[in-house]
Amino acid sequence: MKKALLLIFTFIFNSILLISSDQDKPLFPLFGEEARQRGYELPNPYGINVIYVDMKQDVDIKSLDLTGKLSVGNINLGELGKFISVKSNSAKTVNINRLVKADLWVFPFLNVYGIVGKTKGHSSALVDIDLLNKPFLKNYDFTLKYEGMTYGVGTVIAGGYKNIFSLVDFNYTRTTLDIIEGDISAFVVSPKVGYNFDFYNTKNSIWIGTMYQNITQTLKGDINNVITFPKNIRVPKGKFEVKESTSSPWNNVIGFRSEINKSVEFTTEIGFGKRKSVTFSLGYRF
Repeated sequence: MKKALLLIFTFIFNSILLISSDQDKPLFPLFGEEARQRGYELPNPYGINVIYVDMKQDVDIKSLDLTGKLSVGNINLGELGKFISVKSNSAKTVNINRLVKADLWVFPFLNVYGIVGKTKGHSSALVDIDLLNKPFLKNYDFTLKYEGMTYGVGTVIAGGYKNIFSLVDFNYTRTTLDIIEGDISAFVVSPKVGYNFDFYNTKNSIWIGTMYQNITQTLKGDINNVITFPKNIRVPKGKFEVKESTSSPWNNVIGFRSEINKSVEFTTEIGFGKRKSVTFSLGYRF
């Protein structure tokens, strides 16, 4: 993934050098002149966007495993999993992403992009913990806080007729966590249909659509950092591993974009349903 992202950014910036060497004959988008002759108005081929995303959703807990030694007083009882069991089916996650995206319209209908940035969030679940087959903690708030670097690649396939347009956005991102062990991977497909219109001296777009998001998370760490045991119970080197995935892959989105001028644009999109999200983006095209 890191190599693919590096290739995308290298491709975009090498193309910038090529196009700047021959301003009269822009290289991208390929077949752009033919599209303009047919009456299509095309955006500037290169883009840099600063993006903020706030997302909340339910996730299913696929597994929650504990490892390590359990000690009561000075007595070592052996493997933790033989004495403690944890049960929980679902959790809630909140993620905040601050990203930078570089993109290029390779063809009038095909855009490719790379994303890099930072993710910060937490996953909270109510768990039941049994000790020696007897209830120990009921509805315990098992909250994991994390943050890390996010990177990914994507592509947009677009088309339109007069003021009506449609597009499908595909992207894959991966977040490597630096507070606790683990990673988050996400595959997103978002088909949309919209309408372009002018308002005063600005060009604008509105759209509706859906988003399919398949997220898997594997979170690992020291169990003593998330569960407070009585003084006489110790779990030296105790570890937890939680595997989570999206509960509801689909949700609906509605968005708006305003082109302040040929170079500067502002975009916002709201997701609603079982997954809720707010996205803001400020972009510069050239």
